[in-house]
Amino acid sequence: MTAVTRRDRVAGTAAEAARGVPGVAFLRPGVTDLLRARFAERTPLRAPLNGNRAPGVRVGRDEEDGWHIDIRFVLCRGHRALDTTRAVQAAVVAALPGEPVASVRITVTGVV
Repeated sequence: MTAVTRRDRVAGTAAEAARGVPGVAFLRPGVTDLLRARFAERTPLRAPLNGNRAPGVRVGRDEEDGWHIDIRFVLCRGHRALDTTRAVQAAVVAALPGEPVASVRITVTGVV
């Protein structure tokens, strides 16, 4: 069993907030997330990988500014990308009231 770090909690909270926004079909994992999941499947007896456990969300920390959050998602057809990305950004910041959020970068990777 692995300990849940503060970074994991921020990433999980950001992922839940983003998934709850109308117009977000699903979060899209990046290549790093896909490779990490594949490696973990093949090596179950090794020590768990430290890193993001919320595919589609990357979290970094700058001690001076706070959290830098990158979210990648696929947009539902019929929703405006601009409105949805603004709503995702607002939802993520609102979901982390006790955490200093320096930036939330949103990338729409496709439309379904």
